Amino acid sequence: MRAFVTLLLLALAGCAPATPVTEPSGGSMLFTGIHVHVPAGTTTTDVAVAGGRVTASGVAGEVIDGSGLAMIAIVPAPDGRGHVVGAVEPGIPADLLVVPRRVMPRPGTPWWRVIISRGDVRALVSRGRIVVRDGEPLDRPANPDGERVGVWVDRADWLHQELLPEGRYDETRGGRQHAYTGRYWLDGDRIDYLDDSGFYAFGDFIRDELYHAEFVMRLRQP
Repeated sequence: MRAFVTLLLLALAGCAPATPVTEPSGGSMLFTGIHVHVPAGTTTTDVAVAGGRVTASGVAGEVIDGSGLAMIAIVPAPDGRGHVVGAVEPGIPADLLVVPRRVMPRPGTPWWRVIISRGDVRALVSRGRIVVRDGEPLDRPANPDGERVGVWVDRADWLHQELLPEGRYDETRGGRQHAYTGRYWLDGDRIDYLDDSGFYAFGDFIRDELYHAEFVMRLRQP
């Protein structure tokens, strides 16, 4: 199974459903000279963030050197089922991932298929606020309302992923207990995982199912 994760780290992907930004949030920042997907393809440009959204021009605030880095936007999937890797455009909510260019996920990749080594996550921006920087999670509540706590089970009853109220997860795979363990954070209908073995992964809650990697899970009823 570790070999499987290694392949995923090399492949990189992502998707799931998004919660729109209703209130301005986050600070102001400017990423200079960063590689991005845009509607017409890819380009290297400056990207400004203010009030929780990508803006059309530079703003006062922190300046982040994007040399050698790439940025993708986490946007609602065209079919409305979760999120995908999308283009960076002015006006969209600033849900962004910054990684080295060599591991830039492709456009259209389901967000719940994205898996990236911890050191390659240079920044994860949620609604205009940096929540991961240089692989380190910044202070934010993991599960402030205790939502979605419990054991999530895949359709084959092979994976049991327990989301604990204190922001830890513990997976049983094929009967092997503690196969993967780590920390998680809820972000609307999305979930971020930081595995103890050293990689970030992501998931999406689509209606009453949790999509993560190749698995689709439902909450086990008591």
